[in-house]
Amino acid sequence: MEYLTTGNIAKQLGITPRTVIRYIKKGVLKSYKLPGRGNNRVAKKDFIAFCKANALPLTNETAVIEEAVKRPKVLIIDDDINVCKSISRVLKRQYIDTIIAQDSFQAGALLYEHKPQIMTLDLHMPGINGLDVLRFTRENPEFVNMKIIIISGTAIENMQQVLIDGADAIIQKPYSNQTLISTVQQLAQGE
Repeated sequence: MEYLTTGNIAKQLGITPRTVIRYIKKGVLKSYKLPGRGNNRVAKKDFIAFCKANALPLTNETAVIEEAVKRPKVLIIDDDINVCKSISRVLKRQYIDTIIAQDSFQAGALLYEHKPQIMTLDLHMPGINGLDVLRFTRENPEFVNMKIIIISGTAIENMQQVLIDGADAIIQKPYSNQTLISTVQQLAQGE
């Protein structure tokens, strides 16, 4: 998630940074304080929501930010960093944002922090039962609408069970980049 300073926001709205700070103090504009110095940071999506809620014009720069916020975000979970990087590279070329996790602890933290629209999951990772990750994600109301793609290099003995447990798609390794791209794009568009 990208953040803006009060100065960035003031410049885009044509107001002073002090006015932006007043909006923050009133609770009209959601922000986060940096530890130590206490400077404010505003998530781009919160700034866009603030502009829309207050009928403020969005500048070209803000329109670019808004477009970036609309881009699908994919959490890639695989113990092999090379697989993660490969998937990430392919998706980023399609203007899809990616986040990488190599274990279930990291994946859980990133799920809550980034709230991705799509997750790719390798079922067979050391120390992690991918089916447990799938079930946990599906049982959590916060992630009920997230799409889950199972990517596996080993035969999935019980494909039907994986789909019943909540997978939206299964991709068997080796796969083509186009298969990955089209699957992610279809799920991102709600197909």
